[in-house]
Amino acid sequence: MRIVGANWNIFRYMADFSHLISILLLLFKMIHQKSCSGISLKTQIIYFIVFVCRYYDGILYPPLYNIFFKFFYIITSMLFIILMKTKLRKKYNAKHDSFNIYIILVVCFPIAFFTSKTRDIDEILWTYSLWLESVAILPQLFLLRRTQRIDLLSTDYIFFLGMYRLFYICNWVKKAFDKNRTYPIVWTTGIIQTLVYLDFLYYYIIAKVHGNKFTLPR
Repeated sequence: MRIVGANWNIFRYMADFSHLISILLLLFKMIHQKSCSGISLKTQIIYFIVFVCRYYDGILYPPLYNIFFKFFYIITSMLFIILMKTKLRKKYNAKHDSFNIYIILVVCFPIAFFTSKTRDIDEILWTYSLWLESVAILPQLFLLRRTQRIDLLSTDYIFFLGMYRLFYICNWVKKAFDKNRTYPIVWTTGIIQTLVYLDFLYYYIIAKVHGNKFTLPR
């Protein structure tokens, strides 16, 4: 079982609830609005793999707060995939969701293998989930750049995903100061993921401040 750190702080809660908000927004879009326009199925597939690899060995490890979120992440990511493959398949833009995720899935594994602290399969899969998550949003951003038709819920969903990762970096910074310990893999992948989001976050904030429609440059 792979567990890192035990002390929680406000940044951990802000990260978790930013992630929760992003998922609830996507649930509302798919279930209430019956739409998946502007959403990348490939990003949802990567997230499902991330959560399974990260939580499969310790999904029932207490406290209840952790158990809830682990099940919630896995079940909702699986639900999104099922909805986009079945009920909402006609509204899914497969033509523009063309990012080759096999590159991500394949390349991240040897990186995880060589950067894992041990050769234990649980440790390798946990490390693999970190590297995968750091680039999981790439198919989604690639899709948005290609379509240029971006609705408010889709952009808000991505924004809260970005805030989730930003708060998690703050969480690890605080842990480093409190415990005088660092987790290089967590820091590295977290920074990479945040950098991937920066371009989106910049244009999102600019659009919000000026009250303009959100667009990404091609």
